[in-house]
Amino acid sequence: MDVPAVDRPYDYSVPDALGDRVRVGTMVRVPFHGRRVAGWVLDADSRPPAGVSLQPIAKVSGEGPDPDVIDLCGWAAWRWAGRLPTMLRVGSPDRMLGRRPPVRPRAATGGPADPAAMEALGAGPGVTVVQVAPGSDPAEVAVAAARLGQALVVHPSVAAVDRIARALRRSGAPVARWPADFAAAAGGATVVGGRAAAFAPLPALAAVVVLEEDDPGLQNESSPTWNAREVAVERARRAGVPCLLVSPCPSVVARAHADREVAAAGGARHGWAPLVVLDRRDEDVGRSGLFSSRLVEAVRETARAGDRVVCVLNRTGRARLLACRSCGTVTTCERCEAAVHLTDRLDLVCDRCGERRPSICLVCGSTALSLLRPGVSRAREELEALVREPVGMVTASTPDDAVAAQRVVIGTSAVLFRTHGAGLVAFLDVDQELLGMGYRSAEEALRLLALASRAVSGSSDGRVVVQTRRPDHVVLQAALHGDPARVSVVEAAKRSLLGFPPAATVAVIGGTAGPGFVERLGQPRGVEVHGPDERENWLARSDDRAVLLDALGAVDRPSGRLRLWVDPARTR
Repeated sequence: MDVPAVDRPYDYSVPDALGDRVRVGTMVRVPFHGRRVAGWVLDADSRPPAGVSLQPIAKVSGEGPDPDVIDLCGWAAWRWAGRLPTMLRVGSPDRMLGRRPPVRPRAATGGPADPAAMEALGAGPGVTVVQVAPGSDPAEVAVAAARLGQALVVHPSVAAVDRIARALRRSGAPVARWPADFAAAAGGATVVGGRAAAFAPLPALAAVVVLEEDDPGLQNESSPTWNAREVAVERARRAGVPCLLVSPCPSVVARAHADREVAAAGGARHGWAPLVVLDRRDEDVGRSGLFSSRLVEAVRETARAGDRVVCVLNRTGRARLLACRSCGTVTTCERCEAAVHLTDRLDLVCDRCGERRPSICLVCGSTALSLLRPGVSRAREELEALVREPVGMVTASTPDDAVAAQRVVIGTSAVLFRTHGAGLVAFLDVDQELLGMGYRSAEEALRLLALASRAVSGSSDGRVVVQTRRPDHVVLQAALHGDPARVSVVEAAKRSLLGFPPAATVAVIGGTAGPGFVERLGQPRGVEVHGPDERENWLARSDDRAVLLDALGAVDRPSGRLRLWVDPARTR
């Protein structure tokens, strides 16, 4: 039943008048504690115990998820320690459907198809990681998959999904835009949509494609923290069809899934813009300001040439970076290399792994550290004064035409999604990305550099500039050489050492019901439980995924708000 606090099946009888309309997956209304609630039929042939009289189903609402999707929802509820009704809602139509259409799949017959994707699909069932150029057209990968018949195409961007759907229709493939076109999907059309499309009905599934597989938008932010990439991989495995995980910089998790890897033609640097690294270690930390003279000159030259300049500065939750006054090195954790912050006890603490150490620079031994506090508003004013022309600040509410009309703009990384054909993209403090507290910070930083390459791809002289005190960081070296695998190799080893996905399965437990849940969980064999931290969160970890998930699922949940995040993008 679609009741948040109820996560178990109930038996009801089927009136004779509704008998021909009730099957597994049918959405119904049933009496429950004096009211009518929504529900799904999970078993149409169950029999009650002798002597038990059942209440009848009150109403058939319409068609719902088919048996394959119901089984998938059950797996997802286990995989992310969620409730089955929550997952069933994701796989249900947003408008009631009276009857399923006949299944008539039709393959794409025209349109350009990506050669690397065609090669991967030709290899048959299994997971293939496809590394594409940052500026490549995702529609060409989708068309390649649709040439096999009904395909599932998942992309985290709504705008990109619309473009892909149009390209597929031009190729001759029938298209179901999820979630609006439930009936078309059930009839065999190729499904295109965001993360929820992974639960669409796919009666004639021939291929699965996840585009931008490393994008955090593919993961549900609230509990259960299900990830569309993982659901898509499981769906392809169950159907025995090829699955393509596509990205300019494939993730560590994707590579762990892969049976094979292919790369777009064109060489190692294909699609990656020239990267200019401005080393600021020799500058006085307390006096150098936000902009180096070399960056200011680059901005002036680009603007004078009539090209657009985009400056990126992320400020939310990023105001605690420390740098050594003597050698200019950003202060990081010696265990996991994340940024550290100074506590009231004047020691340094890592938010990622919890490591503590004295307030001292590991490079030169100095105890003189300065706090770096960049902010977008102040940066805009300072840049405008330095380049002597208007600088626009881009926020979520800035209209697209206003963004396009300004020659020099500054904003958070979101500005990269609204820019194309820029002459220069500058990261004012890329160390904020490289040294973030999330265990995926290196991957996320590389993804931003790939987005920057995409933003300048329409300019013949486009380039990306970064200001940093960590010029030797593996992310910058990977972008410099157009070789994302450098990051994957380092990150895989680091996560294996620290016990982060995919080397282990973790769960963050919090909320008002968190303490009670942890108490009932106890210390199961094979599961480590740490905490609470300063946010009153606990971290449960196991090298054996099934052991942890079974332990979480066996807990009788206490009343109150429970935060239960399995393999979240961030653990703190």
